[in-house]
Amino acid sequence: MRQDSSIRQVQDLKGKAVSYPSPTALAACMMPQWFLHTNGLDINRDVKNRFVGSQESSILNVFLKHTQAGCTWPPPWRAFGRDHPEQAAQLKVLWETPPLVSNAVMVRSGVPAAVRAEVRRLLLQLHESPAGRAILARMETDRFLPATAADYEPVRQFIATFEAEVRPVEARP
Repeated sequence: MRQDSSIRQVQDLKGKAVSYPSPTALAACMMPQWFLHTNGLDINRDVKNRFVGSQESSILNVFLKHTQAGCTWPPPWRAFGRDHPEQAAQLKVLWETPPLVSNAVMVRSGVPAAVRAEVRRLLLQLHESPAGRAILARMETDRFLPATAADYEPVRQFIATFEAEVRPVEARP
């Protein structure tokens, strides 16, 4: 949101344009659309959804006054503030959604078990060395955490509820 915006509550977005990186961006589109939905807006009718291709484009659309609100997630917002401090100073975060489990590192089938195990070990220990912490800092993360498919069940449940109540995530063949 721009600092000079008159928008204070979700209903103020009715009839306004909102930018997102893409319709399938979980943290930067689906979760914000769910937030708008649960706060009384029909995102299919009440707002003009603009899918602009990237996190930075979503932010810049607000700065340039092409949209009244833009959706992103914390790492790109922090990067924008670091790379474009003058523009970021003219913007503000008005709402945040509760978090879901973050990105995963997956391995395709056919990768030998020993290679999978070694890569997993190295990633999980990355935070233990200065060089590893420097790599993680550039990724804007503190460390990798072990996870299983079960850890992503809340994401599957969120997507199922989102599709049932808001819109399909992708066109199905």
